[in-house]
Amino acid sequence: MLKKGVEEGFEKGRREEKFEMARNLKAMGMTSEQIMNITHLSLAEIESLS
Repeated sequence: MLKKGVEEGFEKGRREEKFEMARNLKAMGMTSEQIMNITHLSLAEIESLS
């Protein structure tokens, strides 16, 4: 049970890191398509950052 919680915590952290990276890339002027290729987030997820 503890192992599953730790794994879920790591996954949540990785996901949050992807969103932070996407926000930074967007601020640098990259297109949504470029950000999708780098972060592997969906277009809807990237556009929700606005």
